[in-house]
Amino acid sequence: MNVSLNKEHLMKVSSSSNTQVLNLITQNKSQTDVMLEKINATRELSGKDGANLVVSDSLASQIATLSQGVQNANESIGMYQIADASVQAIQAGADKLSDLSVRFNSATLGSEQKASLQKQFEDISTSMQDIAAQTTYNGQNLLSSNYGLNVSGLGDLNIKDQEGIANFRENLSSLSSTISSQMNSASSSITSSLTAMTNLSSANAQISEKSLDQKIAEISSDQIKLSSSVLTQIHQTSMMQQNISALLV
Repeated sequence: MNVSLNKEHLMKVSSSSNTQVLNLITQNKSQTDVMLEKINATRELSGKDGANLVVSDSLASQIATLSQGVQNANESIGMYQIADASVQAIQAGADKLSDLSVRFNSATLGSEQKASLQKQFEDISTSMQDIAAQTTYNGQNLLSSNYGLNVSGLGDLNIKDQEGIANFRENLSSLSSTISSQMNSASSSITSSLTAMTNLSSANAQISEKSLDQKIAEISSDQIKLSSSVLTQIHQTSMMQQNISALLV
């Protein structure tokens, strides 16, 4: 057996093993140095470094703006729901007025019957005006020109004027469509804003740095892994050296 060759092989094995151990140590030191730099950074707030902090603040600002928009849209929907309920009640009254007007203008009715229909017409009309006047939100009347939901001509309705009643009913239908459109628009805005908020929150979470205690735990874990790797490598090297030494005997 060539002893010098086996000794040369033994030296190569030892050198290779030492190189692997040194590489592990160097790699661990580099990772530790980077982590310590972050831990010792002069500006680390809420676990974010300076660069990420700027981006995170921007994302948080966008989320806050969208959140306020969602709140405003919800308030708008609540306001329009109140207006819609009142308009529907007024529409029901207008349908009844139209029916009374048709009956009133019949040539077969006597004066007493017409007087009864007139009284019903006036009572319903008064109730409709009360509904319009009492439809408020935050102390402001909703069915007014201030909100673009004005119920105009309500006080001018006359049991003898079927055309005027018909026009009033058409205006109510148009007003109801406007209210529905506004509620749908607000609902769509809420859906879009919530989707955007979800995406921004996800992006914010992805750029956030780990907290200091997590970083320190990582360093400890890396040290344990390194020690285990080095001990394993040393043990393997020792066994190989023993085996090769046995061949040299």
